[in-house]
Amino acid sequence: MFTYIKEIIVGVLLAVLAFLKPVEAELWTLFLIFFLNFCFGYLSGMIANNEEWDYRKALRCVGEAAIFFVLVVDIYIYGVLKQQEQGALQCISFITYVVTYFYGLNILRNLKKIFKEGTTPWYVVAFLYYILRFKFIEKIPFLSEFLNINRKEVSDGTAAE
Repeated sequence: MFTYIKEIIVGVLLAVLAFLKPVEAELWTLFLIFFLNFCFGYLSGMIANNEEWDYRKALRCVGEAAIFFVLVVDIYIYGVLKQQEQGALQCISFITYVVTYFYGLNILRNLKKIFKEGTTPWYVVAFLYYILRFKFIEKIPFLSEFLNINRKEVSDGTAAE
């Protein structure tokens, strides 16, 4: 009986993985960016702030990652059900790039805290952070405008919680 249930679970899991094969690269990309964000965030807190392990912080990081994984899978399912798989894949690709940009900035900010200021690795990371944070946004339509509006809302206290 146990073997039969195990075979059913494995079969269902393999069917789900086969169904999600077209978004496999995006899911791996999200996994990698969230894993790096988790690791460098933990190291940054440990090295720069002498923080101990915080389960709430770790759970929040895992929760944020789960939200984006569920979002990507849901968009793909909706696209398949509506017979618009290519549109769903394009939307998923856009979400992946946005997540990579913002979490990549967070990773670089954490790396700046990890490396000793004035060392070569610090300069490399600080330069990359500067390029992505201040110069790269000029090349992406609407990103600079979004960041300015968002900063204004946060400073006015009108940002949605």
